[in-house]
Amino acid sequence: MRREIAYNELDRVSGVNAEEALFVLRLKANEDAAYDELVRVYHASIFHVAYRMLGDSAEASDVVQEIFLKVFRNIGGFKGEAALKTWIFKIAFSEILNRLRWWKRRYRFSTVSLDEQPSGNGKGNGRHGCNVADSKPTPDKVLESKEQETAIQQALSRLSSDHRSIIVLRDIEGFSYSEIADVLGVSIGTVKSRIARARSDLKKSLMRYLSVQRV
Repeated sequence: MRREIAYNELDRVSGVNAEEALFVLRLKANEDAAYDELVRVYHASIFHVAYRMLGDSAEASDVVQEIFLKVFRNIGGFKGEAALKTWIFKIAFSEILNRLRWWKRRYRFSTVSLDEQPSGNGKGNGRHGCNVADSKPTPDKVLESKEQETAIQQALSRLSSDHRSIIVLRDIEGFSYSEIADVLGVSIGTVKSRIARARSDLKKSLMRYLSVQRV
């Protein structure tokens, strides 16, 4: 049942600005429009993170549903000690990493199909893959783009989950070091060292792909 927003609760959500604090109160009041807005704002990013971590669109779609359910069920416990975005992605990564551990116990990563493409319900911003600039790409360009996408996903799948998380958050989603530290529960120093190592490993994997392509 929707409850009325208690505006005197705004001061209790101390770690966010007034606009975000009001939005949180709307969520806590079970306002349908606020829930719809939350999904609209975060769905695409969470889907792409899940896809990059899991390497499978169906698994990503499934875990995204679980993530939003957990967000909705736990919004009452949001204290505003961090930004709403950080809190949501903490939940997202907890669910994604749990799914990854569960999945890896049962399956091994298989080669990503050339037809497998991330396809969240939301417009991308060009950071999530190798998009073809031409609005009407030729078949050769489409194939090349898909092959590049496959190479990136396969290279990511070879990284440890810790390093993959860092690359996805920093280089694909554009999170700041402090945001990554908050989401993953590690120090900024750890974030920086993992980024350096992860980028080095990713570069080696992609260079192997490029060398094969030149043969």
